[in-house]
Amino acid sequence: MRKEEKARLHHSSVSTDCIKMTRRSFLAASACSLAGLILPQSLKAAVGKTLSFYHTHTGEKMDILYTPGSYTGSVRHALEYFLRDFRTGEIHPIDPSLIDTLCAIQDCCSRQAPIEVISGYRSPKTNALLRKNSSGVAKKSLHMQGRAIDIRLTGVPTKMVRDLAVNLHNGGVGFYQKSDFVHIDTGRKRFW
Repeated sequence: MRKEEKARLHHSSVSTDCIKMTRRSFLAASACSLAGLILPQSLKAAVGKTLSFYHTHTGEKMDILYTPGSYTGSVRHALEYFLRDFRTGEIHPIDPSLIDTLCAIQDCCSRQAPIEVISGYRSPKTNALLRKNSSGVAKKSLHMQGRAIDIRLTGVPTKMVRDLAVNLHNGGVGFYQKSDFVHIDTGRKRFW
């Protein structure tokens, strides 16, 4: 069996395991996800996937062909525009490993569940405004560095999104059950 066929079969088993989401299937999916993240670069480059986004505040939708580890040109510009501070219109570079994390999460959930973006980049002005209204907004938020995003996935329980993000060990993960979203960042590994 060729490497590409093995990778395709491997992706199928990840998708099926994530849907059932028992403890055993979660652990299996986690191992598969980790294996997918450490595939040789040449194999990763051959596996582009469509990332689907929906912005909950602007109503904008975007489908983009994305290859993990390849964050350049028009793909980078489209993502940076989509994840802009929607309050001020400011655009800022987004950490590529944040997009890779989103790709891994969406990939594990099999269905093309759109990533519902609640907050991407935040300008310092927006962050200060949000801090006045909520004690949950950090003064030095990684949103201001393009290193954090608040999301949910259409049709996927938010707890499952949290568990997948935590298992990837790519940075911080916050779970906001009452507001029904997950914060993901590329800072130090921590969970709340």
